[in-house]
Amino acid sequence: MRATTVEQQIKDFVLNEAGMDKVGIASIDRFNQSPKGNHPTDFLPGCKSVIVFAIRVPDGAVNNIMRVFEDQTYDVQGVYGCFGYGGAPNYHLLWGNYKIARFVEKITGCIAMPETAGPTHGAKMMSMRHCAAAAGLGEFGWSSIMLTPEFGPRNRFGAVLTTAELKADPLYHGPKLCDPSKCHVCEHMCPTGAVPPYDPDQVRHIEMGDRSFEYGGTHWVKCRVMCHGTYGEYNPTGADLVPRDMENPVGSDLASAMGYYKDHPGHEWIQHNPTYKCGNCLAYCPVGNWRERFYDTGISHIDTTAFIDEGAPAACLPVGKLTQDAAGEAE
Repeated sequence: MRATTVEQQIKDFVLNEAGMDKVGIASIDRFNQSPKGNHPTDFLPGCKSVIVFAIRVPDGAVNNIMRVFEDQTYDVQGVYGCFGYGGAPNYHLLWGNYKIARFVEKITGCIAMPETAGPTHGAKMMSMRHCAAAAGLGEFGWSSIMLTPEFGPRNRFGAVLTTAELKADPLYHGPKLCDPSKCHVCEHMCPTGAVPPYDPDQVRHIEMGDRSFEYGGTHWVKCRVMCHGTYGEYNPTGADLVPRDMENPVGSDLASAMGYYKDHPGHEWIQHNPTYKCGNCLAYCPVGNWRERFYDTGISHIDTTAFIDEGAPAACLPVGKLTQDAAGEAE
């Protein structure tokens, strides 16, 4: 039998036995800028490596975000909540984390700690998007979501911390995935205005190894506001309950939106639980062959290229557009 490295054995197990779609390994030095209390060694003293993996969110689950936003069929959002956000993906990652941690301990003899899988279980967790960047799986988009070249933002991530010293994968140095000065899709598609227009003075930076990652200053309070109960097009009152230009929609300012959900006749059903928010930034981001998978197939009726300027990264452009551009250059 052909001998393989420990790292390759782990990756093969992650992809083939645990059923993940991507995997990478980060070294501990890439977390030097982690906030206090959120460094890997705060969770596992002596941690030397972080194994990070991703599952692709099914296109059929993403479709339900579009049905709500485009067709006002609100109750199908629960399908996304179950199969694209807080339900099945988290349990897939949960069992994957458990299996991977057991496998790592078995073949290395070192401690391996599975990280909790999303909001399902309530335990404190590290930032999975930063873990994914540290493991070379992709780079940040302007919306602050982690983008992979294959799937754009339509991924969910998990991680296993270990005291085993594993060889780290290179950070992502592939084609640029997001240029917010040229692509404005997430900004335009955000119902609450949580994703701001590009402003170079508002760019956030984080250093990891030989890379500096950049992403936008998403207004997380606006992001957390339950989108279907805040704006006129999403609720039967016809009134904008939380104005887009509100600086800090918290406390009493949020009461009307909260009341909308409390008074909704089906608020106790999972379809109306606001924890999965709206997901438009994930659903409409062009990265990951969005147009070919959603617009050209008729799943979405919104032509997002209207929000993409000339000179945007190739990852943001339709394949057909790339072909036409190449043909034009050849002439």
